[in-house]
Amino acid sequence: MAGNFDRNQVTDLLVGCKRRCCICYRFCGVKIETDHIDQNGGDEIGNAIPVCFECHAEIHAYNPKHPRGRMYTPDELRRRRDEWMQLCKERPELLIQSFPSTEVGPLQALIDELTFNKNVGDHARSADLCPFLETQFQRAIQEGALALLPDELKSTVCDAYRTMRLANYQLAILAPVRYDGGDGPGAVARGSADGVFDQATPRIERALELLLGFLGHESSPTPQDLA
Repeated sequence: MAGNFDRNQVTDLLVGCKRRCCICYRFCGVKIETDHIDQNGGDEIGNAIPVCFECHAEIHAYNPKHPRGRMYTPDELRRRRDEWMQLCKERPELLIQSFPSTEVGPLQALIDELTFNKNVGDHARSADLCPFLETQFQRAIQEGALALLPDELKSTVCDAYRTMRLANYQLAILAPVRYDGGDGPGAVARGSADGVFDQATPRIERALELLLGFLGHESSPTPQDLA
């Protein structure tokens, strides 16, 4: 997970890697993490590697109880970082050539979608209900990103989207029913939809909280930090 690395040294590290992931070389901009190379090591900058969210998840995805593939070792991570930093320093012209896609990865897109869906849930009691989005959840499944998550987090995300899908189904039922605020069929349908939306909101919040925690999002610096 992201560590309490010295901010000035992290700045030097990010400048050196050009804010590109040291594993996949994707340009990350602000969507970059400094992960521990050795998870049992300290917060010295020599133990830090800049990575995108997807590669960050890959590093922590290996389960020795159910081994699949080959895990990243600290030695490999250190060598990947050092080789990329050297390449950025000695061959900067390569950075203007073709690299893997710089679009947002599936886990970052999932965070953005959950953030939007939280807003939808927060306004569920308004006059017009808005459906939840599911596109990035489907993308995360298709690209195998969901499989990288720990079981508890994966279950929480799936539970949130299961409830959101049920809420969208309730909206589909409500759509053809005239709701006039009375006690008729429209009121029953609206009440049913409101109930499912109310269930979805805390589940979305929990999924977002666990996902951000897993990816080790560091808090933004305070004004005092920047002084």
